[in-house]
Amino acid sequence: MTLLYLAIAYIMGVIGGRQLWEAQWLDCSTPVWLWLLPLILLPFTLLLNRLPSRESGAMRWPARAGFVVPRPRPSPALLTAMGLCLCMGALRFASQPLTPCWQPDDLAFYNLPASAAYERDAPKVTIEGYVSSYPLVADTQQRLQVVAHSIETVTGEVHAVTGALVFKTGIRQRYAYGQSVRLRGRLVTPPDFEDFSYREYLARKGVHSLFYNAQIDLLPGELQGHWITRQLYRFRARGEALLNRLLPEPYAALANGMLLGIEAGIPDDLYEQFNLTGTSHTIVISGSNVQIIAALFMALGQRLFGRKRAIWPTLMGIGCYALLVGGDAAVLRAAGMGALFVIATHLGRTSTAIISLAVACWLMMIQNPLTFWDVGFQLSSAATAGLILFSNDVTNLFAKIWPGFSGGHLLADATHGSIAGKAKGLLAGFLQDGLLVTIAANLTTLPLVVYYFGRLSVVSFLTNLIVSPVQGFIMIWGSIAILVGVAGLTWVAWLLLLMPWLSLVWTVFTVRWTAALPYGSVEIMGFNLWMLLGIYALLMIVYGRQQIWGGLRRGLEQGARQLGVMLAGPVTAGALCVAGLVVWGGVLSQPDGRLHVYFLDIGQGDGIFIETPSGRQVLIDGGSSPQALFSELGAVMPFWDRTIDLLVLTHPDGDHMNAQIEVPQRFAVERALDTITSQQNLDAEPWRTAMQAASTEVVLQHTGGWLDLGDGASLWVLWPPPNGFEAEDIDNENSLVLKLVYGNFSVLLTGDAGLPSEAGMVAQGLPLAATVLKVGHHGSTTSTGADFLQAVNPVAAVIQVGVDNRYGHPTDEVLQALAGRLLLRNDRQGRIHVWSDGSQMWVDAERGTVNLTEFIR
Repeated sequence: MTLLYLAIAYIMGVIGGRQLWEAQWLDCSTPVWLWLLPLILLPFTLLLNRLPSRESGAMRWPARAGFVVPRPRPSPALLTAMGLCLCMGALRFASQPLTPCWQPDDLAFYNLPASAAYERDAPKVTIEGYVSSYPLVADTQQRLQVVAHSIETVTGEVHAVTGALVFKTGIRQRYAYGQSVRLRGRLVTPPDFEDFSYREYLARKGVHSLFYNAQIDLLPGELQGHWITRQLYRFRARGEALLNRLLPEPYAALANGMLLGIEAGIPDDLYEQFNLTGTSHTIVISGSNVQIIAALFMALGQRLFGRKRAIWPTLMGIGCYALLVGGDAAVLRAAGMGALFVIATHLGRTSTAIISLAVACWLMMIQNPLTFWDVGFQLSSAATAGLILFSNDVTNLFAKIWPGFSGGHLLADATHGSIAGKAKGLLAGFLQDGLLVTIAANLTTLPLVVYYFGRLSVVSFLTNLIVSPVQGFIMIWGSIAILVGVAGLTWVAWLLLLMPWLSLVWTVFTVRWTAALPYGSVEIMGFNLWMLLGIYALLMIVYGRQQIWGGLRRGLEQGARQLGVMLAGPVTAGALCVAGLVVWGGVLSQPDGRLHVYFLDIGQGDGIFIETPSGRQVLIDGGSSPQALFSELGAVMPFWDRTIDLLVLTHPDGDHMNAQIEVPQRFAVERALDTITSQQNLDAEPWRTAMQAASTEVVLQHTGGWLDLGDGASLWVLWPPPNGFEAEDIDNENSLVLKLVYGNFSVLLTGDAGLPSEAGMVAQGLPLAATVLKVGHHGSTTSTGADFLQAVNPVAAVIQVGVDNRYGHPTDEVLQALAGRLLLRNDRQGRIHVWSDGSQMWVDAERGTVNLTEFIR
């Protein structure tokens, strides 16, 4: 136990060092190397054990009734070593505090105050360095970290510096690890918010500067950074692209978070639902995820190689997984925790595993003393401790509730019998180990979650109980699919991803269902540090007093035994159910012989998805947010379909074009439509580049164009004229105006065409009459003139507009002009679905219902 005491002493020293620093008892005058002195002296404390003690010659009395033999006192060597570790921890913090003492050769020396971030007159600097992180793309922005080599101040002085900065930029230009860059902008100190210190959060990662309004230039030369890191990030990028291409949203974003540690693309509302249900640990690379991998590899290893030899393939699997997801500090820390769980399971000695955990935390905090205040570090450590302390009890509990449950690493008899029996045992092990890991880890992480986030998820245990059995399928099959797909076997990867996809669908459905339950998450006020420590003390009492735990276990056994009988059905039935879901999902998503038009809820912008009676698909525009567009497409397209037959860009405004630029990275696109005016616009260059890179044929269209979509459906091109239309707002007035025709049903899609274009179409006597009108320019006063509206004479009008948009769309004038017609709006009704068989029309909305059952024209 000596190592445990020394580790605790060092951790207490780091905590005390922060207090001494804030009290200025330790300051910038403390040498940064001073903490090495107690480290050097630490081995010499062993010599104190050789000194004779006062009790060495004393007579030893045997213990007998009525006498109490006193426990041996701590040795001088141990007390001295603990004192040295305490001093070492305090001095180690002083060498790397949250707010270091900056020198002119530090990048942060030139920081402006946090308040200068948005000041237009704040001085700008020029920095040269290289991209030192994996670019994290979140919708329309990417987050980059740059290691600086030099800085040019406003006075023109150039200084060599060391340090890192973080900034965000757009996604039109993509960057990669190791690229040399020159930045110009404002260098500021990260801010401290009322309930969160972003400055301290970044300091724990070795970053002390933010950069705003960055102008970025790529510099020529060889890539910098570490060669191994470059290769890992290249593999990670290919894995990310594979998942994005093969899975619909939001499941692709979730898979990226769980398998590759790229959680930036997860929609905010979905992420919040995972937080509310206490399941956010499943969608990021954390100790819990790695421990699921560890448990599953252990179960697989025991079945294939036996109990004694299973540890080696398990540790190798953890190491490969850590490299697969990028191998950064957080991942390596989680992998280390997972390895400790494996070692503890293999040795079967709880005390050895706890000591190993303490030593691992000690070593991590020697490398970076600020790690202690990293919430991820605390959660990983707590999850590992929960597995070490409570995994056997949870396993034994479920063995009584669930007949045949063996908890993975304790299951040895699955290695015997027929191949079918082994497969059944292996599948059961995946389910059981995922359940075991999640429950055991939640026992010790839940108090920390409540302490830091101030909320208690009442439905956390229920949600984790339902979703945890399938997490192993996501982790194992998803990882194999990435390896196979990156190797070039895309179709095999797609087949392998069917199981993770179904598991993700189940997970998302469960999380959304439980998050919507009343009082599913309650705010906890006044949950302080003493309450947190008290709960952990109670957990230790429960662990130490087997009779208390046994009583609780027996109560749970009696209350849940009936449920366990229902859960004990053959695993084979579950596998058949999965196969049935895949088959029926494919059958139900087949074309139904009707024309479907979806006005997608993509915020302030246009996005229309068309599916013809035979299943051909057309996407018109797409809004400005790739995340919103892909989430909507994931909701309306079959899960297996990753192709779009036709893209249409009405005009190159960002709220129509920006998201569509990203479409060829997710879907195979055969053809795209554009106009001659758009082709001459420099703003559309990223769109043209994306089409060219995807080998998508681009066809220019104008008045008189006609496209046969098959099955009697067609697209008529009504605008712009062949040589363009001269107007003040040349982009909007040259929007592609299309008329979708199917039998007696038609939809007029006007893009952002304004009053001049409307007047031109009316003057030319174009066939404008339509059943449904997509109102031009989001319902602004620059469109939907009286003569044009009379010529169209629609039964229904759809306005694609964002909630509480800053433009005030739609305007009162347009709403008054549309009075008396069926009015549908994305900001109020969400996604709008209109479909027809050529004679009748049906309308449905994501929020609310529409009373329109029949139309004949």
